[in-house]
Amino acid sequence: MRILVTGAAGYIGSALARFLAARNLQVVATDQSAPAAVIGNIAYPQFARSLITPEVGAVFHLASLVSGGAEQNFELGTKVNLDATRDLLEACRLAGHCPKFVFASSIAVYSGAEVVTDETPPRPRLSYGAQKLIGEILIDDYTRRGFVDGRSLRLPTVMVRPGAANTGVSGWASAIIREPLAGRDYVCPVRPETRMVCISLGRVVESFFLAYELPGEELGSQRTVLLNGVPVSAQQMRDAAGGTGKVRFEPDPAMQKIMDGVPQATASKRAVALGFRHSANIEEIVDEYKKDHPDPALARNG
Repeated sequence: MRILVTGAAGYIGSALARFLAARNLQVVATDQSAPAAVIGNIAYPQFARSLITPEVGAVFHLASLVSGGAEQNFELGTKVNLDATRDLLEACRLAGHCPKFVFASSIAVYSGAEVVTDETPPRPRLSYGAQKLIGEILIDDYTRRGFVDGRSLRLPTVMVRPGAANTGVSGWASAIIREPLAGRDYVCPVRPETRMVCISLGRVVESFFLAYELPGEELGSQRTVLLNGVPVSAQQMRDAAGGTGKVRFEPDPAMQKIMDGVPQATASKRAVALGFRHSANIEEIVDEYKKDHPDPALARNG
């Protein structure tokens, strides 16, 4: 059996592909660029549908145009985040062998709630969140009909992202740790008390693998799981980072408005009951990053 990973050249996708390969699982990694083994643009239906072959028994669908990018370019966001998801699901349906389908969703499906729980209704305020929510609904329906064995994870902010920032509106949360550690100054676009829910890369990769391994009957008909994260302020992130670089807070009104409307904490009893582990605190997240990047000066910001 082969396991398809989309977005495999990305921050989470590359870590997941390595994790699976280390367990002697046969991984088919696809993205727009190397080091993916199968290179192509998932926004093109013909390419997306070509990825599901009879040998593919599981799909980890991580490819996306994240929050800020999807908001700035509605058409591209729709193609990548919604149309490509449906194309993959359709390819699974037509293949006829009901592969597992593990989907990277986001807490961007929520808005306006300080603490979100399993009972909090999703009300996305960004196109990215709306596209992810539609993907979740499609996966539930395709699962109900026996076309896939789906599972979706609503991810908190995953950090600390090395290298160049992506188009996510939460990119500052990684930069406020990464840059001072590398001895570089950073201007943070939000207020020090601004909070967000965070989880480490290692915990997210573990969560994807657990989602893959869980028997479908344990998930039931509702295949979406809200992952727990640790609520952290921008000032707490800065304090945990250390480093010699200086941080200056200069809130950008547009960015601050977005961040004021995102969830500030998660409390999912379902995730705990199913065995999903969250990061203990921001110090644990920073320590994981330091272990993986012993020379932080090399984690360049593009």
